[in-house]
Amino acid sequence: MKSLKNSFLLLIILGFNVMSCAPTANFDVKNKSESGFENPVLGGDYPDPSVLRDGEDFYLTHSSFEYYPGLLVWHSTDLIHWTRISHALNEYVGSVWAPDLIKHNNKFYIYFPAGGTNWVVTADSPAGPWSSPHDLKLPGFIDPGHVVDESGQRYLYLSKGYVVKLAADGLSTIGEPVLNYAGWEFPKEWSTECFCLESPKSTVKDGFYHIIVAEGGTAGPATSHMVVTGRATSPYGPFENSPYNPIIHTENRSERWWSQGHGTLVDDVEGNWWMMYHGYEKYFHTLGRQTLMVPIEWTEDNWFRVPEGVKSFDKLAVPAGKPSEDGSGLSDDFDTNKLGLQWQFFKDNDFSRVVFENGELLFRAKADRFEESSPLLVNASDQKYEVTVDLQSTRM
Repeated sequence: MKSLKNSFLLLIILGFNVMSCAPTANFDVKNKSESGFENPVLGGDYPDPSVLRDGEDFYLTHSSFEYYPGLLVWHSTDLIHWTRISHALNEYVGSVWAPDLIKHNNKFYIYFPAGGTNWVVTADSPAGPWSSPHDLKLPGFIDPGHVVDESGQRYLYLSKGYVVKLAADGLSTIGEPVLNYAGWEFPKEWSTECFCLESPKSTVKDGFYHIIVAEGGTAGPATSHMVVTGRATSPYGPFENSPYNPIIHTENRSERWWSQGHGTLVDDVEGNWWMMYHGYEKYFHTLGRQTLMVPIEWTEDNWFRVPEGVKSFDKLAVPAGKPSEDGSGLSDDFDTNKLGLQWQFFKDNDFSRVVFENGELLFRAKADRFEESSPLLVNASDQKYEVTVDLQSTRM
């Protein structure tokens, strides 16, 4: 058992006025070495990953739901060891799902759904500062995925198989969304939650627009979720479904990783391809959907697939790239007057409640009911951990 005070601090303190947390050591790095790695790449609830390579650097973000600051951005040079570098969203706009992190004309964008519409934030660097969120006024859809055609026209792929044009600056849409992809019909006898075509992402390669989507439902039976793909010579289609569908899928409940889906492709610095996606770990659903990765190969006729025999629970070869330091630990010694990027509020973003004093964090509680307390949290990332909390109260 690893010891970590302050891990997964559900600090719903009701009427308590102040709490303090003592400093501790960092998490050990697990399952990662120069000779290979084992999933998860990011342990804990980091679902719907969107990953981008920019030169020799990789950047990743994921769903942040009701936790703020939101849209945590990570950096790596090897796709295995990740360090938090910024939060892209500081203004509360609702529960944040399935973002898409992209670079276009030397500017970084994150498109994401929240609060019944879709938004975008921008920055000159993934480390920030990030802009305030721009409302795309695009209700009724989730999981936007950015794509650019040969002429430079920008689009967003949307849930349910729709596409809409974007303005040149990427901050507004042009016209109405139109249906462009009907998805892949999986066998009716498969145990799934729903058809649920969502999370469209795009990779353009050798004249083809590859659309990559999730189907089957994200949190139903163990075998529900999956990654499927189709390709076309235009962002509008028509799309031909891959003969290798589903690209990723949990075949039965005996596997370690359940409900695997929501994939994004990325190439490393030597041209090897990888897919990042998420899955629940069997027996550890409370850790959420963890970030996983497997290698991808391209066939001679320009389809992609997971190499035969490769499984997400195998020890896998390390991607090409300069080795990174691991910065995913949760511990904090509170030696500065600033919270580490691992900390988030639930449905709140009020840093005035946080005070640093003699190497301790003093956290002022609020409200009289659990559901209104807006606790300060970190994301549990290990199967076993220890929590130690000191409480001070003037009212019981």
